[in-house]
Amino acid sequence: MKTSYTPLILLAILLSVAVLSGCAKADTGTTLPKEQQVVGEWVINRIQLKLFQNGVFVKDTILKATPRPKNFVRFDEDGGFEYKLNINPSDIGTYEFAGAGTLITNSSPKTYNWTMLTLTDKLFTVVNKGSDPAFPGYDVERYQTFTR
Repeated sequence: MKTSYTPLILLAILLSVAVLSGCAKADTGTTLPKEQQVVGEWVINRIQLKLFQNGVFVKDTILKATPRPKNFVRFDEDGGFEYKLNINPSDIGTYEFAGAGTLITNSSPKTYNWTMLTLTDKLFTVVNKGSDPAFPGYDVERYQTFTR
């Protein structure tokens, strides 16, 4: 007795195509320029630090979020900037774009110099590199994830 698997294979292929096409994510990209995409309030979702000493990777860590009452970054259309992470008073100032992927904020008491990694309508990731008084003697890469 000869068994034919052709109908079963065709059925499996059809089901796979139906499932995969139904699960495909819609394109959430936008054609707006970055200057318009960043405008609004973003929740600070996660901050990851990578520590280096003499160019050698030593450790990475994720900062604990203790919102009071929430952690956020806000970019106004007119260049206003507000950053609040785990503190009651916000850092308030201005922001500007420098080049294709750099965002510089001037606020009191801190200045943030971010390189943009990802920017969509729901996700914004940046990194800045330098020293951090909490980690003396280390070079720190600070990756931040903002969401809407």
